[in-house]
Order: sequence, then C-alpha cells, then structure tokens
Amino acid sequence: MSRFSLAWITASALSATAVLGAPAFAQSTGAAAAAAKPVSLETMNDLALAAAVNVCELAVEQKLAVQNAVISNAKAITYVVTTAHGGQIAGSGKLEASQIVNGSIVQIVGRVKQGCYAKITAADKKFVDEVIAQYTAQATKAQPKK
Repeated sequence: MSRFSLAWITASALSATAVLGAPAFAQSTGAAAAAAKPVSLETMNDLALAAAVNVCELAVEQKLAVQNAVISNAKAITYVVTTAHGGQIAGSGKLEASQIVNGSIVQIVGRVKQGCYAKITAADKKFVDEVIAQYTAQATKAQPKK
C-alpha cells in the first residue's frame, strides 16, 4: 500500500515549477515582484475553483490521475502568485513557493471532494481522502492545547 505525502507532493510540484522558471522569473523581476500587490483571497478562491474544475475534467473525461492533475494545477497557481504577486497572498504576507503549493493542493483537493468525487476512480478517491486526512491531522496538531 503506497502512502501519499504532502511533502512528496510539494517536492514534486516545486521541482517542476523550477523547471518552468517561476522562482527564476520572480527573482529576475526583483523590485517589481517585491512591489507587487498581494493576490486577494477571493482571487485565490477563484483560482482554486478553476483548478478543481480542470482536475475534474481531466480525471473524469480524460482519465488522468487526480494526483497528477492536482499537482499540475497547483504549479500553475504557484506560478501566478509568485510571478504576478511576488509570492504574496492577502492576509498571509510573502510566502515561499512550497507554502503556496501546499495551500493550493489542499484547496484544489477540497473542491474536488465537493465536486466530482463520486465520479473519480477508487485510487483517486484514496488520494483525495489521504490529502484531506493529512491536512486535518496537521491542522489539529497546530491548534493550541486547552
């Protein structure tokens, strides 16, 4: 039984994003990236929703593994946030690419669960469930003890 890991997913997405040149482009723009306006939470939600629709289309109609489609879409969101907004998200400040990838993965997977979960394969459901379980476990650990 293979276990999925957000760390592995992040590493995979980041290595491919580096190939696309997102961090290099953001660094080359220097002051422009630093002066970029943070992306709004509304826009981030819109990006995640559009990505989830794309994931569902690719998984259901094209039979692409959800994991592959999610990573591809998380890379796209990370590229936009890094290059156009200097890695800044409203209310969060400047984020590392790995933080944007992780957040994007969780947001996309959550919307896939709400959208096309009933139509995806058992293996894809397992991936979705494991990502959500890992995120929930991490969020629970981060909660202050009472």
